[in-house]
Amino acid sequence: MVTIEQKLTLFSKLLNQDIKEEVDKQLVELEKIYKQKRLVNQAKADKEAQALVENAIKRAETKKTELISKAKMCNKKECMMAKEAYIHTFIERLKDKIKDFTQTDEYKVYLDRYLMQFETLRGYENDLDVYITESDYNRHKEYIKEKLSNIGLQGEKLNFKIANDTILGGIIIEDPKRNMRIDTSILQVLEDAKNHIIEVVFGAIGEVGEKVE
Repeated sequence: MVTIEQKLTLFSKLLNQDIKEEVDKQLVELEKIYKQKRLVNQAKADKEAQALVENAIKRAETKKTELISKAKMCNKKECMMAKEAYIHTFIERLKDKIKDFTQTDEYKVYLDRYLMQFETLRGYENDLDVYITESDYNRHKEYIKEKLSNIGLQGEKLNFKIANDTILGGIIIEDPKRNMRIDTSILQVLEDAKNHIIEVVFGAIGEVGEKVE
């Protein structure tokens, strides 16, 4: 005959077994839940990490583009400054060549043709101020006066004055009464041709640059 103690012992074993099975089952379910959460969290972390990497790459590319753009702009600016310095040097040397030319006999031939353009002032009634360089004043004043008289200007109405040396050569004629000024000095001719000179020189610099590259 089974005693009460034996029944309690058997019941206790069965209860413990049921509890153990239930606990094991719950642990398995809990492990599944945590594993799923870990996978979700890992995917989220991977996604966030990928986003950080992509943003860092984008920022780096943007910075790279900015640096390249700045470098190109600086390069263009430096090239332009170099070209402008070259143009300035070129024109200054050209002025020196012109000054040397005005001391030659060929300059007098130039003046002979140059002064013919003032035929439009033939018979001009007012007194005129004629500005010329100091060198022309000392060497060619009478010749210039004679030439202007020959084309119809009245010699006694020509008032010769020494102009600033920067006019290089040629003459400037002014009528103070009518506030009229005709600037046909070599400096003015050079200024009028400056854009063409720059275009030619820049073109030459460009061709040299292309050959070097």
